[in-house]
Amino acid sequence: MSQIGDPFLGRLAHLFKPVDGWGEFRKGARPAAVVFVLYRHKAEGHWMVPFVRRRGDLRDHPGQVALPGGGVHPGESAWQAAEREVFEEIGVPLGRLVPLGAGDMIYAAVTNFSVVPFVAYLPDPVESFVHDPSELEGILAITLDRLLDDSAWLVSDDPWRFRYLAHEESRVWGLTERIVYGLAPKLRQGLASDQTSDRPAAAE
Repeated sequence: MSQIGDPFLGRLAHLFKPVDGWGEFRKGARPAAVVFVLYRHKAEGHWMVPFVRRRGDLRDHPGQVALPGGGVHPGESAWQAAEREVFEEIGVPLGRLVPLGAGDMIYAAVTNFSVVPFVAYLPDPVESFVHDPSELEGILAITLDRLLDDSAWLVSDDPWRFRYLAHEESRVWGLTERIVYGLAPKLRQGLASDQTSDRPAAAE
């Protein structure tokens, strides 16, 4: 954790579960891990999060916007799988991510995936992401502020009504929406201390 200099990141490391003690996968389900990667925008300084847009011809979650991640191989820990998938999908070299913690496991009944979401920091310098064309159509970067803004999330007109975030020509919805929704309270809690400290002191 010596690479964490930002107080916000330090608070997240205490708010989320330990990377090696987050829990266990659902019995009988397909284990998977994803990473909510935080990095600073070079010019504006905003916190950003990269998402991948999956190809439409894939078997699992075709065409969907997702956090980088994938299945856990035999002999891998969940974090090792997550780090490997981030390297394979968006080109972040192994060892560059600083793990901050893990959120609650989420089960996707339709695909029988048991997913643990990790939160990690990508320190500067942040090189351009390079996506894997065999699985992905591209990479999206969304500001953390927008992801945590409830007013930015809309509800569809479909009969089953689902929450989604429209970004460029894509939608963040489904399992990814559930993951972001689950991580959001602790992310907001981590940010709240920064916002409180920025307020002027009350006049005595």
